[in-house]
This record gives sequence, structure tokens and C-alpha cells, in this order.
Amino acid sequence: MTQKLFRFAYVCEFLLALVAIFTAWSEIGGQAALDLMHWGWKMGFGFALAACVVGFTTTIVNSEKIRGARAGGWLAVIVLLTIGMGVVTYYYTLEEQSGESDEPSGTVSISYPCMPTTGAYS
Repeated sequence: MTQKLFRFAYVCEFLLALVAIFTAWSEIGGQAALDLMHWGWKMGFGFALAACVVGFTTTIVNSEKIRGARAGGWLAVIVLLTIGMGVVTYYYTLEEQSGESDEPSGTVSISYPCMPTTGAYS
């Protein structure tokens, strides 16, 4: 394969990894936590993890052995980013559960301004 085809394959892998990361993150962590999360966390972790997956693939393709120091380094960074994503998602899950409800608590009473209260004519 030529170098240009490899670059094209790596770009396709990066885009596919982005789709897979965000789909899996919303399924595993819950969409409600991701909705509360700041966009910077999502973009940073998503793009960094996709780039590390491409870096890991590049290292494996270019080296003669699958096991190596560089491949191990990329794998370690992938694991650390995944743990970081889990911690941030867990934080926002706790924020979601501790948030106040929009629904009013207690009973609801309705008062009609044109109707007299009970005992007004007694």
C-alpha cells in the first residue's frame, strides 16, 4: 500500500472511531449525563481518544512486532483516557441525580378569583 492510501485509511479510521466513541459513550454512560456535560469535555475526550486509536494502529502497522514500547504507550494512553471519560461521566451522573426537580412538591390547590370562598355568604 502506498503512503497516500495509508493516510486515507487513517482518516477514515479516525472518523469511524469518533462515531463509535460517541455512540458507545452515550450508551454506556447514559445520554442524560452527556446532555449535562460541557461540550469541551466531550470534544476533548472524543477527539483525543480517536487520535490515540489511530496512533496505536499506525504504530502496529509500521512496526514488525505487535508488542512494543510504543504500542504499549498508546494502549496506556487509551486506557487512561477511557478512565478519565468514566470519571467525568460519573461526576455528571451524580450532578443529575442531586439536581432539584422541576415538578412542584406537595399538593396543588386551585383558586378561582370569581368564586366566593366557602362560608362567605353564611
